Amino acid sequence: MGLLSEGSPLSWEETKVLADHVREHGVNQFINLYHRLKDRQGDILKWGDEVEYIIVKFDEKHKVARVALIAQDLLAQLNEKEMADPKGVKSLWRPEYGAYMIEGTPGKPFGGLMAHFNLVEANMRYRREEVTELLAKDECVMSITNFPRLGSPNFTYPLAQPRPEDPLSSARSLYFPDEAIFPGHPRFKTLTRNIRMRRGEKVSIKLKVFKDAQDKAARGGGHRRASRMWCCWTPWALAWAAAACS
Repeated sequence: MGLLSEGSPLSWEETKVLADHVREHGVNQFINLYHRLKDRQGDILKWGDEVEYIIVKFDEKHKVARVALIAQDLLAQLNEKEMADPKGVKSLWRPEYGAYMIEGTPGKPFGGLMAHFNLVEANMRYRREEVTELLAKDECVMSITNFPRLGSPNFTYPLAQPRPEDPLSSARSLYFPDEAIFPGHPRFKTLTRNIRMRRGEKVSIKLKVFKDAQDKAARGGGHRRASRMWCCWTPWALAWAAAACS
């Protein structure tokens, strides 16, 4: 996750007006920083890791697993240690795109010694234990690329439905409800809306599927280039933004 500053993100129409200014000053800043730092030597390499976790809730009675939209409340609890002692914590926690996702990193960077490699696994284990202690008995965190049921009907807890025809919806997705986008920072819904506004349409990734004698064609809807074809329709949120990386 990149820098998350407090503030009000601009709409695409507002951003478009400032695009040339941002490009010009971004290049100038890079050139100035390069000349100022190009001869600096002797720095210790600082490094770390990040793990993104997907929060899953299991319904044992009905044998169903759903993503739990509790990231905002969970982060509030996890960040209490950092707020009380910013320099003494062993882990840092940040939001991610999904309302069911959190990101954990070490409390401070590792250094330039070979021995520091031995600290990585222990810190990863500590982070998992730390967040697991705050979960209900029917919840867990999973370090997987994506939740297998993402985009299927009723894949969230609490249940939320996509609103593809709602003009107030950020995603207007056929599969991904706005409630599944992290609500605690305006960046995420603004990003979703701005990508759609810049393109003039929703992102639609079409993956061809193998057809056999038992398959029946289905019409993809909600996209201006939708047509009757053998493909899997994937909105960008499912393909990229909602994927967990490490």
